[in-house]
Amino acid sequence: MLLALPPVPQLVLQQVPPSQERTVAPRRMGTHGMVLFGAGPRLYLSHIPMFHRPHDVQLLLAVSLEPQEAGAVPTDFSQGTYTVEPERFDLDALASGKLQRFRATVYQGNFEGGGTPVAREVTVKVEAVRYQRVLSDPAPALGAPRYLVLGEGSEVYLVHVLSHAPDFDQVLRVKLDRPLPRRDGPPPVLRFEGRENRLERRLQAGERLQARDEAGAPVGVEVQRELSFLKGPDFTP
Repeated sequence: MLLALPPVPQLVLQQVPPSQERTVAPRRMGTHGMVLFGAGPRLYLSHIPMFHRPHDVQLLLAVSLEPQEAGAVPTDFSQGTYTVEPERFDLDALASGKLQRFRATVYQGNFEGGGTPVAREVTVKVEAVRYQRVLSDPAPALGAPRYLVLGEGSEVYLVHVLSHAPDFDQVLRVKLDRPLPRRDGPPPVLRFEGRENRLERRLQAGERLQARDEAGAPVGVEVQRELSFLKGPDFTP
């Protein structure tokens, strides 16, 4: 005699369209202008920030440029102000490393303040994200100015560390009396003790100063050129 077995329940799987899988809406979409500096194969971008979305991130990148035609882009951005006006993208995707290439126009001068285009449709390739901090996150007030150090050897670049509004954004080319130790991770930081962290007291070309590295050791600094200076809180030219 055969026993009647209860029907086996069927499991129905609903396939989620690929466009809906782990979709994260862009949080900082916009045109994120940047200061371009460096020379030869070592180039850097410093995002021009604000203290509100979508620009509320201090972000430093090591990059390379891929022009449409050979020789269409200068190779030395250490003698004056250069900026890039990129296509629209999500700044969070750039900071996280998800966005590794974007197109941009390179300007001599500030693209928002009378700059002159020197190359269009340039592909910017992100080699490394060197530093990032969301400006709306809590941060201690800086009694003395601090600068991030980009580059190797004695001739390097300093970028002012942002803390609280209104603050100021500054990029300098300097010469150190000794190279700083190479390391992975965030750039080294120099502190200029005995100097107020105000735009009126920012470092000036021609100054010879004494700074302290992260271990507290003295470092002599000769400021050669100011490559960019933008006054907060809107950081416009």
